[in-house]
Amino acid sequence: MRKRSNRKSRSNMVLDIRKLYTAGLASDVFRPIEMPQSNENEFDVEFCESILKSNPEHFETLVLLGDAYTRKGEFNKGLELDLQLSKMRPDNKNIRYNLACSYALTGQKDKALTCLTKAVDLGYKDIQHLRDDHDLDAIKNDPRFVSLLDRLNTEELGQHK
Repeated sequence: MRKRSNRKSRSNMVLDIRKLYTAGLASDVFRPIEMPQSNENEFDVEFCESILKSNPEHFETLVLLGDAYTRKGEFNKGLELDLQLSKMRPDNKNIRYNLACSYALTGQKDKALTCLTKAVDLGYKDIQHLRDDHDLDAIKNDPRFVSLLDRLNTEELGQHK
């Protein structure tokens, strides 16, 4: 699922090697290397596309590229990749969730709700993320979305008994 983090410091995280190539090494290696989000997105796209030239079925790269396209606002390209990924891993709840987000972002509400229901059927249970994810804003007022949240709440209550 596409969750973005706002990292402020490298002290407790893995070094992001991509930043070394785009911004150069910082003189203080413990100081975060700041760079504009758009440059990072552009680098992510170029980097992933270069990997896919030699290995077009590289699953992790396809996931990263779909996320980068979505962050750049290139929703149709993200949708294309999410469709490809869903064919590669049809029973992956997170891939189905991302596909639902892509459909919602491209205005295809019925397909978004169908994919979101499939993600839940496959085991997606993060109710709070469903409520907070702005990628799904286009379907949040739909009675089927509300019904899906009700179903998850009921299932969660049943597990706590």
